[in-house]
Amino acid sequence: MESEHLDNLEIGTASPSHYGAALWLATGGRTRHANRGRVTALLAAEKQGRVSFEGLLTATRGNRVVAALWCLQQPGRIATVWGPGLLPNEPDTTAQALVERSVQFARQAGSHLIQSLVGLENPAAGNLLAQSGFRSITQLSHLQANIDEISAEAPRPELRFVRCEDYRAEAFRDLVTATYQDSLDCPELDSIRQTSDVLDGYYATSSQSTQNWYTIHSDEETLGMVILAHHEVTNQVELIYFGLLPKYRRLGLGAEILRFTINVAAFLGCESILTGVDQRNSPAVALYRRFGFQQAEAKELFLLPLKSSSIAVA
Repeated sequence: MESEHLDNLEIGTASPSHYGAALWLATGGRTRHANRGRVTALLAAEKQGRVSFEGLLTATRGNRVVAALWCLQQPGRIATVWGPGLLPNEPDTTAQALVERSVQFARQAGSHLIQSLVGLENPAAGNLLAQSGFRSITQLSHLQANIDEISAEAPRPELRFVRCEDYRAEAFRDLVTATYQDSLDCPELDSIRQTSDVLDGYYATSSQSTQNWYTIHSDEETLGMVILAHHEVTNQVELIYFGLLPKYRRLGLGAEILRFTINVAAFLGCESILTGVDQRNSPAVALYRRFGFQQAEAKELFLLPLKSSSIAVA
């Protein structure tokens, strides 16, 4: 990626010697909420080939990194942005130049959407993204429940949870799309992404395994589906997504899905369950609270669509 100069400012891909400083700024390292361990872990992951710094961008004056942003291309034709983060007294125009370059990078990589989750570690990033065309959508709560603090009986016996064999099958994709209808979780995402792209993202989060993906049935009827991921390194189960067809909502089935999830996590010997929810989705928030989930953190979701689609998704 070629560099450009704006008022003695150089914008370009981070050099290896600047990786640490760039990550520190992009992840909000100058605030008291900074996580030094996060930067160390990311540097180690890059050396092991588990993450790419191709989209790690810096603004430098001389040999000094004055601002940084990390645009990470992810499965499902979506890019995630961390930052921008700036040194004190660095003008907002520097951040805008970084965001513009990240949009170019994401487009070239084939992304249809850029997202950013802004938390307390970099509170200024939201305003900087908004100045560059990103739209603030909602606050997302990251919830967690410790298995030794919660328990649940098995779901109702008439419910059958059938493992998904092929997530690319048309029937499964159509089922997922149908569960997105009138969703209370980030409805602004409707029509932005294709369901197949969303499922590719879920698949990557699940470590490329559908071992814990299920469709839900009662008698001969298909009611919905639930997607779980078993993260063995952290000894957690992640509830990535669950959805019901519209006619089966408000029948208490959400609670049955959580009972199933808790029992799966206990069977796998996991320590905790984590999930995320749009704070505007009050029924889902109340359900999670009822089962003992607590908020671990909250982040503001910003979106910038890069390509429109006529297919409704979540």
